[in-house]
Amino acid sequence: MKYLFLIIVITIALTSYEEADELDFPHYNINLSIDPTEQYIEVDCYWDIPCDIRGNTILFYLHNQLQIEELTINRNESFTITEDSSDINYMPYATRYYLNTQGLKNKKATLHLKYSGRITEWEDLSSSVIGENWTEMGCYLPWYPYCPDYKPFTYKVEILTSGEYRPFLMGSETLDDNWAIYETVTPTNDIVLCASKSVKTEKKEIFQYKISFAYSTLSDILIDTITSDIREILALYNRWFPPGGERLCIVESMRDKGGGYARLGGIYLPGLTCSEYYESRKEYTRYLAHELSHLWWYRANPNTWEDWLNEGLAEYSALMVLREIYGQEDFEYWIHKKQNHSDDIQPVYMHNRNSQQAFSILHDKMPILLHELERKIGTDSFEQLLWNLITSRASNTYDFMDVLENLEGKEIKEWFMAKLKS
Repeated sequence: MKYLFLIIVITIALTSYEEADELDFPHYNINLSIDPTEQYIEVDCYWDIPCDIRGNTILFYLHNQLQIEELTINRNESFTITEDSSDINYMPYATRYYLNTQGLKNKKATLHLKYSGRITEWEDLSSSVIGENWTEMGCYLPWYPYCPDYKPFTYKVEILTSGEYRPFLMGSETLDDNWAIYETVTPTNDIVLCASKSVKTEKKEIFQYKISFAYSTLSDILIDTITSDIREILALYNRWFPPGGERLCIVESMRDKGGGYARLGGIYLPGLTCSEYYESRKEYTRYLAHELSHLWWYRANPNTWEDWLNEGLAEYSALMVLREIYGQEDFEYWIHKKQNHSDDIQPVYMHNRNSQQAFSILHDKMPILLHELERKIGTDSFEQLLWNLITSRASNTYDFMDVLENLEGKEIKEWFMAKLKS
């Protein structure tokens, strides 16, 4: 293993896990050795899961070429485990592990897993790969124990580098001669590990926000342009929202296949060029504005119909940005487009998050409903609603309705609930 580097995740704990039972979010501590040339990883993982999201069971997925050598819960807790093939279409090469933890005494479960293996199998158009020229692995190629029900989460990663490969992850970054340390304070929904021999990084500060670029071929002009567009977006969010998460990374993916995607705190873009960005600048502005808004809109469970509080509010925030920057005509163009896409779509309320209509419900129909709400109560009141939702840490529909009722009264609350159900 010629180019081996070690990734170590360390969280400094002031109490033992028996005492530190209270968790706001799940948390990963991972010790990872990876050799991209050999496509080999070796992992020692501690995973803290709060009781209120797991019940009496723990479910996770792991790539089926990784062999688990050790698995315990809270050191000695008894449990039963079953294995099955993946039931999630975007993880076809995963194994599904189901643990029965009934009788677990602690308020949180700490899983300790050791596993290793070579990852050589993924779908042809996958956005996750591992290899000599470029590595980019997240939950689509589950190299860490992943459960879509247990997010968002936090992690802290300390990387001892050796050889020619430069790793890069979301989060704050501290570098010295031998170590690269990454930490997420604002919760995220994936651990995307990138590594390359040629990756370069650049940091920008915009107001109180810290933006990191990881790239190989992007020009200085394009980075400056993207930074300028982000500055304009964040200036608006600073006006509409209270202080939120402060970090975002933008990664130029060097994959040959697969499209771009975003995570909470990270945007991954393959094949990005100056000409493409300038030709589609309005679309990129909307895209960046949507993903930046997730620094505030992330508290709802993303695996249920209430993901509308994340995705619907993020998309409508992005449309508000377009209105401010490009004018009412462009805003109305997108409203009309989304109106057409949401015709004959099922109600937002209690929709099946895994249905074929789910994307359009969240990204088309929900922004239309929010637009109707803004028109009914007025823009000033709507902006106050957004502010109050964030300060109250609203995480479900009934939280939203409470905030709306306190601001606009019972009649408006009942009207909007009816809209969600229509």
